[in-house]
Amino acid sequence: MRVRNPMVIHYVRDMERACAFYGDTLGLPEEPTPDSGSSGWNTFRCDGLIVALHILPARDSREGPLPHAGLNLQVDDLDAALAELKAGGGTVRAIQEAGGGVPVRVAEVTDPDGNGFELREHVG
Repeated sequence: MRVRNPMVIHYVRDMERACAFYGDTLGLPEEPTPDSGSSGWNTFRCDGLIVALHILPARDSREGPLPHAGLNLQVDDLDAALAELKAGGGTVRAIQEAGGGVPVRVAEVTDPDGNGFELREHVG
């Protein structure tokens, strides 16, 4: 497995407030992305790391802020990467398939010590 493009994703309820915080307060430059803001997705650059903001759906949704730091790493083949992860002692907690305008498959995983992070595969 080869991972790349480190990204920390923070799930937010108010995109305007979050963008002001990360852009104005922390001084991170905004990365141009298609439909920034309107799609519920904004990204900022922090040296070699992408800090992504993803809007949360309504409060009664099963989604919420992640119970870990939000580390998210890209892989070419999620299924193959998950097999390697399990063989190395990691655990797959959940897989979210692409759909509903989201062009990525995301797996919530843990390392052998229980530290959580995500692996993502772009599919569209």
